Amino acid sequence: MKICAISFHCCPFSLLGGDGTGGMNVYLRELSSALTRYPEVKIDIFTRIQNPKIREIKYLSPQARVVHLRGGPERPMDRAKLYDFLPEFSRNLESFISQERESHDLVYSHYWLSGLVGEGIKQKFNLPLVHIYHTLAFLKERALRGKSREHNGRIEAERHLAHVSDALISSSEDEMQSLVDEYGISSSKGRIIYPGVNKKLFYRLEDGMVLREMRWKEKDRIILYVGRIDPAKGLMTVIEALELLKKKNLLLYNQLKLIVVGGGRKKEDLPGNKEYIRIKKSIREKKLTGKVIFLGSKKQSELKKYYSSAEALVMPSLYESFGLVPVEAMACGTPALVSRIGEMRYLVQEGKNGFSFPPKNASSLASCLEHLFSNKESLWDKERIRQSVVKNFSWEKTAEETYSLFRKLRREKTALTTISPPDESLQPV
Repeated sequence: MKICAISFHCCPFSLLGGDGTGGMNVYLRELSSALTRYPEVKIDIFTRIQNPKIREIKYLSPQARVVHLRGGPERPMDRAKLYDFLPEFSRNLESFISQERESHDLVYSHYWLSGLVGEGIKQKFNLPLVHIYHTLAFLKERALRGKSREHNGRIEAERHLAHVSDALISSSEDEMQSLVDEYGISSSKGRIIYPGVNKKLFYRLEDGMVLREMRWKEKDRIILYVGRIDPAKGLMTVIEALELLKKKNLLLYNQLKLIVVGGGRKKEDLPGNKEYIRIKKSIREKKLTGKVIFLGSKKQSELKKYYSSAEALVMPSLYESFGLVPVEAMACGTPALVSRIGEMRYLVQEGKNGFSFPPKNASSLASCLEHLFSNKESLWDKERIRQSVVKNFSWEKTAEETYSLFRKLRREKTALTTISPPDESLQPV
């Protein structure tokens, strides 16, 4: 089975935490690696060139390669501005496939931009199309109350993809139900497949060693944020919660430090990030300078150091399809404080492996922080927190369910293949 995976805006080799990079990069790399454990599977991941130093074909494994094609300027760009370059990328993709000796069996598109490219490939080469949104514009609009800066055509494009795709994958029960309700599609078209966690990559490191390496003091109580710096991620809620603690629990406030990992390169990308600028301004106005430390993005292989050194991870998102970061943190034995949305509200068991709070509710988050530090003994121990996620989430399981769906669509496609004998009309094989 040869899979044509399309990831137009997101290269699996991009640094995590920048604009348009994050969970989707992890998803692509980990799932592709797990899928190629099936000997018959080969995967081509097609993405646009956004770094002149990373181009042409690179291999994730002997069975999985990343093909970089021209599609707009060869530099990172705001996703909302990439729509105009879809035709160029589509032409180059069609040309590449036409020149290949081996044909693909299925198209697997990630995010709405890739879905539009995937629809063209589906039609030209007569292939089934499986689409995964990763995030949905209409749900993001609701969460941000219309303040989202998405492309004007995204919502209609996502509605269109819901109907032209042969199957839709979602990482969330709530999201899948929203698709059915909003777009009027049959629930039989959808498949809920949860992402996994790489337990060989995410595990607990000795706290003291990490603190010394990071040059943090042992008396510091570290809370950690990992992810993009974007309004939808709700980081401002943590800033507001720190301000509240400064007024109501000065002892705890003096011990706390918020470490922010993400947002791209610290010197090159952060200064131009509008949400970073807004948050830094708020930090100065609230006199929290020195309390919040921005580190920029880190390689995925480094994240366990930060997860292990933190007393808790905080994930204050306004909208999240699944939430890979809390799972990674808990795989390192670290409790999570998360917004009570989507699948995250099921991941966290109150007072055992973390706490949850309503999105944009700084007062509730501040109370969660107080409960965390005054009741840490009642939380599960680190190994139990780890086991609570690694036994339920694995990329092997994600790959098994995804492979099963692909095989089903491939069988259905084969059953519909037609032949045309001389002087006879088309007949099903």
